[in-house]
Amino acid sequence: MASETPNVDKVAQALKQVAEDGEKFMTGDQAARERLVASARELVLAAETPVETVLWNIWAVPTRTVASRIAVDLKIFETAVKNGGCPKSSEDLAAATGASPTLVKRISRACVSMGMLDEQRPDVYVPNDVTRLLAIKEYAAGITFSFDITQLSFAKMPAYLRSTNFQNPEDSTDGPFQYANNCPSAFSWLVQHPDVFEAFHDYVHTLRLHRPAWTDMYPVRSKLIKGLKPDGDASVFVDIGGGTGQILQDFRSDVPQYTGRLILQEIPEVVAAATEKGVGADGRIELQVHDFFTPQPIKGARAYFMRSVLHDWPDEQCRKILAQLKDVMEPGYSKILISDCVISDQNAAWQHISMDLYMMAQLSSRERTEREWRELIDSCGLDIVGIYNKGDGNEGLIEVVRSV
Repeated sequence: MASETPNVDKVAQALKQVAEDGEKFMTGDQAARERLVASARELVLAAETPVETVLWNIWAVPTRTVASRIAVDLKIFETAVKNGGCPKSSEDLAAATGASPTLVKRISRACVSMGMLDEQRPDVYVPNDVTRLLAIKEYAAGITFSFDITQLSFAKMPAYLRSTNFQNPEDSTDGPFQYANNCPSAFSWLVQHPDVFEAFHDYVHTLRLHRPAWTDMYPVRSKLIKGLKPDGDASVFVDIGGGTGQILQDFRSDVPQYTGRLILQEIPEVVAAATEKGVGADGRIELQVHDFFTPQPIKGARAYFMRSVLHDWPDEQCRKILAQLKDVMEPGYSKILISDCVISDQNAAWQHISMDLYMMAQLSSRERTEREWRELIDSCGLDIVGIYNKGDGNEGLIEVVRSV
């Protein structure tokens, strides 16, 4: 039978680590903040009994996920911050949608337990910093997208894996998502659900504001600007599968010294969305419809950039994508820049592990360790010349060149 008493030595060690990390943070070491969060989580695990740990993960976590999604539909966060964030009852919060105040109370209590809302007194709620964040459409979009596209796949994934005798999903056309949704792919599902499609773009591009930019990790001046050819395709920085253009807009703003052409390549629906947002209106960013499984039209570009593209695909499809780039790269000049997670071999960051299972459920794909990235790139006749990281759980930047 599992012990009902936490290991005192582990608790003492965890307390000591929290104290050390907390003192460093309080004295101005900003890098210690992430370590403090991690050590605080370790303290909770040390202080919990094994049964409490199990119950938290199988009981609390799923209910929190669904409660936050319902809270978005009930407009709880945006209503809570109105009128200067004055205290509001369940009846006040329910007025925005005409919902049952009893239902709103039950969901609001769940939000309080998650730190998404504060309860000033019984059934009277006030916003906190998390509430104010989620009252912003682009942040609430993360809840909408993550729930709407994932939950059915997650619910059906155990049955899918049993049906395959627990084989690792590798087929992008026949995986957990197709099993659960009776739909060819998550990409086609998004096109059929424009509200979730919009939430996806709002979410992923707002999230980037809270993570290190790839230009903070990669020496752009020495690697891209120095030796840049000024004319034609050789001057191009092309963002492949670049969504509605936020990466290129950031690059243009952060690296004004880059005077070459900037090209966004996407599928027609996304190019149309980028056009509606005014991307390319001034001519500085060129919009180009392109399927990255087909021959790359920009030959000998300075850089072929892909953020969160290859993690969408199993190895077989990744090789096809990379082959199209290898064919047009100029040796010694062109680079492939891959902005994606690089998972640690041991004690991987929770962000990376969560995203790995997310990719399995939706796309039969994966996040990759450094060894797995090197094996994939090497199998394409390409070379990794550098991997750049900044901070635990963030995306890295992988520089790839054509083998000589």
